[in-house]
Amino acid sequence: MLLIAILLCIIIMGILFLSYQREKNNAANYRRELVNSLNDTRVMEKITLSKKQLEIAFDAITDLICALDADLCITRVNKSYAAFAGTSIKKLLGKHCWEVLWKRTEPCDKCPAQRTFSTGKPVLKHQVTMTDAERTRHFTIATYPVLDVAGNPKNVIEHLRDTTEEKAILDQLLRSEKLATIGTMTAGIAHEMINPLSGISGTAANMLAMRDKYGLNEKGAQRVATILDSSSRATAIVKDLLHLSRKEDSAIAPADANGLVTKSAEAVRLKAPSAAEVALHLGASVPPVLCDPAKIQQVLINLLTNAVQSVQEKQAVMSRDNKKYSGLVTVATGTQDDMVRIDVSDNGSGVADAIRERIFDPFFTTRPPGEGTGLGLSICQKIIDEHGGRIFFESTQKLTVFSILLPVAAKGGEEGTS
Repeated sequence: MLLIAILLCIIIMGILFLSYQREKNNAANYRRELVNSLNDTRVMEKITLSKKQLEIAFDAITDLICALDADLCITRVNKSYAAFAGTSIKKLLGKHCWEVLWKRTEPCDKCPAQRTFSTGKPVLKHQVTMTDAERTRHFTIATYPVLDVAGNPKNVIEHLRDTTEEKAILDQLLRSEKLATIGTMTAGIAHEMINPLSGISGTAANMLAMRDKYGLNEKGAQRVATILDSSSRATAIVKDLLHLSRKEDSAIAPADANGLVTKSAEAVRLKAPSAAEVALHLGASVPPVLCDPAKIQQVLINLLTNAVQSVQEKQAVMSRDNKKYSGLVTVATGTQDDMVRIDVSDNGSGVADAIRERIFDPFFTTRPPGEGTGLGLSICQKIIDEHGGRIFFESTQKLTVFSILLPVAAKGGEEGTS
């Protein structure tokens, strides 16, 4: 009996041990599964966090970015791209890039994305210009391939950067460089040119004053008068070049902007009294501007003269076509961003899109030979820049407006020279 009892105890102990081992293994397996589950959760959390970070960074980029498939359909865009296209991100997906962005009915010529799909290589610094009714914008496009496991392009990432402002700054630097070159050239020769031109003008004037002494008949007098006019014009060009190329002392003082506009308008009316109606819309509480009054008047007279000439050009065209037309030049004063703003507008012939970027270039003019030197607007820009202001323009089919911003004089007045 004792042997049987011992044997039963051994069997029970074995069963208990086996049960213990099984539970121990189950517990170990459960712990492993729990740890793996926790690890998977952490991995998923990290993946989700990384995805959110990438999405935020993707949408925070101000440049335009999109992903394209082989058919040049959009598979993904950032918020800047959607904002530029003027629609939502969802509405862009599946659309062709050339359809929504460039408003075309077929792919663009020399498309950089197509080139990347064909070669599997990125395309950098592809330049594109977009022109609409309001403005011309410049873009630099770069495309990068997304390769599959076989090394073939599956998608293309297209990056568009708006370089319009950069180009404007570069153009301004180029214009400044031109001015510097003109200054270098004219500084050495201006006086040498003015002296003989003065001699020519003086001699021609004396000959006209004493026609009998020099035996001039009517035809000879006309030729001498032509010499006098040509030498006077050449002298004016040289003086304009000197003004454009060097910084002159200015009598800076507070001045009444409305008064300057009124005097300038009167000067233009006296010069061309019947060319066009000149209307003034002067602000009631325009503060004084800190300026050299003579130079600002020079700018205003130049802009008003250009406006009158533009009206005259359109009058001639409308008269030739037997159409009714009433020319109008308007000058308005007001304030903008703590500065005084002066707008000179006209409903004349306008500024063509092809010449907008050259309008302030020295020697650029649309006038016939003998009627303009192309230095007027260049000098205006130089004078306004020297005053710490800004000059710019907008031109449509109906109206052209040249605007000037000038600093306001401090309270109590400031005087000095610069």
